[in-house]
Formats: sequence, structure tokens, C-alpha cells
Amino acid sequence: MKQSLLVAALVIGLADVSFAQGMDIHNRFGPSGSHCQASCETQCFLYEATVTGGTSAYQIVLEVYHNGVLKSLNLETVLVPPPVYEYSCPVNMSSWGIRPGDTVTFRAKVVGLAFGKIYATDTLFADIVACEPKTY
Repeated sequence: MKQSLLVAALVIGLADVSFAQGMDIHNRFGPSGSHCQASCETQCFLYEATVTGGTSAYQIVLEVYHNGVLKSLNLETVLVPPPVYEYSCPVNMSSWGIRPGDTVTFRAKVVGLAFGKIYATDTLFADIVACEPKTY
């Protein structure tokens, strides 16, 4: 009986490890930790990322922080992952009162549904810049 439990634990552990190998997420601006600029007039920011390497069901969790305060949370479940999954999430920032000098942080995580482990993360920093002057 003990051997059966040990074998079952090893199989689950190895399946967990094999799922995580090669799992990756990249935002459209570059590697994790990249910075982009957004105008203080930005009403909606389209976060886009590519998820690769998934072989089992997972969930994409996008947390969005304005100056360190959680402002938005989006969950998307991928039950049958393709080799490449294109994730896209419009983030409505119209009521946040963003100003030049602010930072909006997008933190995306890929979480396995079977075990709840985080298999990949991506962080994008949007540096808020001055609004474009109006020309009439």
C-alpha cells in the first residue's frame, strides 16, 4: 500500500514538473519587466500576451495595479490549450484618474487548474506620460 501511494505521488509530481517545463508568457512590448509609455488620456489599455507550452488546462490571471493599488482583476480559463494561445484583455482605466508620473503595472500569471501552481508570470510597467497638447 505504501509503495502504491509513493508511486502515485511521484507520478503526480512528475506530471506537475513536465507541465511546467517550457511554459511561458510574453507581453507584446518585450520580456517580463518591460516598460511602455501610456498617455494620461488613456481610457482603455489593451494588454496582449502570448502563452506557449501549455499541455493541460490552465487559467490566465491578470492583475492590474495603479501606483501599487489593485484596480482590476481578470481571469480567463483555457481548458484545451493550443500550442500558442493569444491572450487579450482590454483594461478600462477611465475612472482611475491617472496622471503623468503614475505607473500602471500589469501582472499576468498562468496557473495550472489541476494543482493551482503558477507556471509562468509576466510583468509589464506602463509609465504614464503627459497628455498630448490639443491643436485646434
